[in-house]
Amino acid sequence: MSINSISTSSVNYSDTSQLSKISEATKRKLQALGIDPSSVTSEAQAQTLIASAQQRQQVQQTQQSSTEKKTTSSESELISQAKTLASKMGVSVSSNDSLSDILSTLSSKISSMSAQANGDAVKLQEIKQFQSELYSIQSQYSTVQQNDNSLYTAMNMTANINKYMLGLQ
Repeated sequence: MSINSISTSSVNYSDTSQLSKISEATKRKLQALGIDPSSVTSEAQAQTLIASAQQRQQVQQTQQSSTEKKTTSSESELISQAKTLASKMGVSVSSNDSLSDILSTLSSKISSMSAQANGDAVKLQEIKQFQSELYSIQSQYSTVQQNDNSLYTAMNMTANINKYMLGLQ
């Protein structure tokens, strides 16, 4: 039994000596990145693991930010944006108005503002800003409508397949 205890203590001593080769700062970095420091055998290996983990995090953050930019807003968020634009422009809209009604009201207001600008550079710049915000909202709304239409088409197709499979057609 004493031989087993000696071999066990030498294994523990060996693990401790391997861990001591890694600096405390490196151990903290490994732990912060979710890597178990006891699985690392050298400082060089630790630095390599840290670098690859940091690179993975950067790639994930880049992918996340690009996905966030590509996602479209829901219709309620677009209504909120349109109402904010309407308040900037001095247009009153009802809380019951649909998004398409609000967008057509804003478009009409921008047209009338353009007619009244009379070449005033400040007013024209303000109108261009309103126009770009309106185009952005309209573009996002178009995407939301396309997504809704795709969903309804897929649901309709699934219903038809179910009817066919059940022999109801």
